[in-house]
Amino acid sequence: MKRKFYIWGAVFTLCLLAVVLVATNIMARGASPAAGIPPTDLSPGAQTQIAVIAQTREAEVQSSTQAALMASASQVPNPTATSGLPNPTYFPPFKATQLSAMIQTQQAGVYLPSVDPQKLYPNLHQPLSFDEVMDKKRSGKLAGYGIITDAPAPIFQHGPEVGKYEFNDGAWEEHRYDSFIAIWSGHLRDYPEQGIVIVGIMPHYNPLQEGFVFQSPEAAGDLRITGAIGERLILNAAQGRTFYFDVAALSFIDNLAEQVPTATPVPTATSFTTSGPIDDAAEIPYRVFDYQSNNNDLHFTISSPTDFDWFGFYTVKPGTITVSLVRLAGNYGLRLVRLADVLHGGEIVGEDVTPGQGRKEIVLPDAPAGRYLVRVWSLDGSFSADQPYILRFDAPSPEKVTPILECVADNGDGSYTARFGYDNPNPFVVVVRADRDNSFQPPPVFRTGQPESFAPGRVVDWFGVLFDGTGLTWVLDGHAVTANRNSPRCP
Repeated sequence: MKRKFYIWGAVFTLCLLAVVLVATNIMARGASPAAGIPPTDLSPGAQTQIAVIAQTREAEVQSSTQAALMASASQVPNPTATSGLPNPTYFPPFKATQLSAMIQTQQAGVYLPSVDPQKLYPNLHQPLSFDEVMDKKRSGKLAGYGIITDAPAPIFQHGPEVGKYEFNDGAWEEHRYDSFIAIWSGHLRDYPEQGIVIVGIMPHYNPLQEGFVFQSPEAAGDLRITGAIGERLILNAAQGRTFYFDVAALSFIDNLAEQVPTATPVPTATSFTTSGPIDDAAEIPYRVFDYQSNNNDLHFTISSPTDFDWFGFYTVKPGTITVSLVRLAGNYGLRLVRLADVLHGGEIVGEDVTPGQGRKEIVLPDAPAGRYLVRVWSLDGSFSADQPYILRFDAPSPEKVTPILECVADNGDGSYTARFGYDNPNPFVVVVRADRDNSFQPPPVFRTGQPESFAPGRVVDWFGVLFDGTGLTWVLDGHAVTANRNSPRCP
């Protein structure tokens, strides 16, 4: 890698020298610096601007030179000595011909092709694929509602936190339907007796939040995460003490049975007021950060003549894709883009720009599985900010995932733990989001630890849920399974 870096550095340097030599030769002959572009006639105003700047520059050079001469004469005994004088090449005259070439170069820029942001089709932001998330979960150690992984320790590279902490490799991670939580442990670098934990929260729809660092109630040495019950971490200190940290409360607790209030949510950024209409969809393709649900009606609006609505979709099963646009308030267009890979970006695979307010539709037979973008826009400037259109992306549906109750464990304190697995008959990972068709009854519908990405095949005893022994039902992908104190007991 270093050898390639040096080679490319040498090539870049040679190219830069060549450009400088060519540009110098061209300017010396008074030619236009933009090859193949006709020279631009400078207006009288531009010529005056050149003359004024050139005169000002020459006056500055003369003034600097005179100041240097006077300083040298006062410091050097021999007034004729010139060792203290600046090298004349450091103060070159900024001639009018150079300014002319500069202005002509700027004016020639209008001939260069501009980049249309509506034609940029980057891959959607997705740090890990569904298969990679599943592999990561399998490789970790199940601990409460999360897993303990070998994730490398975080490093502070900016701000006052740099150099203050020493974290151990290995983290407790929890994937929730609305966020991802990672927690590391360690100690203060200047005071190793003081243990610490750092909590990082990454919502799916908001920027990465800052890490929160918490010190153990007592200084007992370096902390290491050894287990968890629910969302309560068990940490062992170097001096033999055991501490407990409640993730929901973001605080250390005295014991696992202690009742503490949930931490106040981190405030979100305050939105600013805009003078124009509020857009309800991404304006350009590389701002599409999340996938819309397939086989579902979406209601959005074209709120101005220049409003572009972009949407992202993901299909795990190859087959026919049908994209339809109905109930139009204007003459709208419909475009379908398939995202290939990072190198090749996207490819337009279908478009309907038929004039009028009638139904627009794109049918793509034998479409491969993967990521797609859809664009809706006004063809003639017609729009309505009050009447939404209906967009539908119909793709082949995978087979349903079945939830399975493995057993129920009596915890001996009046509480029970229901152990669940599942069966995915598809040969690929299926995603069932917890805010749609993946919930628990009675509420809360999201019980921390329930999966949203389901690996192929039968997965046994994947996670556990604490409950009081009365009916606890997991509704998943149209199927349901119920646990209670009379369910088969765990061995």
